[in-house]
Amino acid sequence: VNRSKKRCSKEQLNTPEPVWEAGDLNKLFVNWATNETMKDEFGLEVLSSPEPEKYDATWEKAADGAPWVVVFNNFLSDSEVADLIRGGEMEGFERSTDQGAINEVGEMEKVVSKTRTSSNAWCMHSCERLSGVRSATNKIEEVTGISHVNYESFQLLHYDKNQFYRSHHDSSRTDDTPAGHRILTFFLYLTDVEEGGETYFNKLGLAVKPKKGKALVWPSVRDDNPNLWDARMFHEAKDVIKGKKMAANHWIHLNDYHTPNDWGCTGSFS
Repeated sequence: VNRSKKRCSKEQLNTPEPVWEAGDLNKLFVNWATNETMKDEFGLEVLSSPEPEKYDATWEKAADGAPWVVVFNNFLSDSEVADLIRGGEMEGFERSTDQGAINEVGEMEKVVSKTRTSSNAWCMHSCERLSGVRSATNKIEEVTGISHVNYESFQLLHYDKNQFYRSHHDSSRTDDTPAGHRILTFFLYLTDVEEGGETYFNKLGLAVKPKKGKALVWPSVRDDNPNLWDARMFHEAKDVIKGKKMAANHWIHLNDYHTPNDWGCTGSFS
């Protein structure tokens, strides 16, 4: 057992330095909020920010000291959207699972979710090679300045009428796995939804409506210490009332994710 646990240690996996130190989260979001290119090219809009007036937050309840939540209103091209949808169909959607207990060799098991009735697929292999999928990932690398080696493969999501994902957090309270916390969620809407399907931040009271090509981005950790989760960032996918919702997201980690994942130390695909 000790040998297996050691196999999944940062030392054994030669984990590089974390991508964020204290203050880097805020730096990134401030850079977005003050960058005219982000506004012109991608329709960047600040919804919530620690200094809402300074950064022109558009959400009417935006409060001082609140966490950053931003949208890029026109982030994806139609061909990127089409390839992400096609990739999900190629991979095959299955009922969503959660990460379960850690077994004795330090690997996480998967369990079918009761709080989440959507279907999902992981964009790997031939899906990842689609040109629109590659360009979507490259675009995210470009705007975040974080290499795709810190990303989980695109999770592709499919919600039919009455399907939902109840309140959850994208990271855990503490995370000493080699990949470290999920620091950022880059969430991409692939369809318009006639009614329902909003992403709702429970503790903030902020609801974001799906729109084809729009990206919603929020941090899961704290600016003053990226090794600590931000307990304010619980969110849910509201029930789809009319239409269907398709989406994709990259979860971005504090450290290299690909190496521990290849060694079966993350639980995502084991």
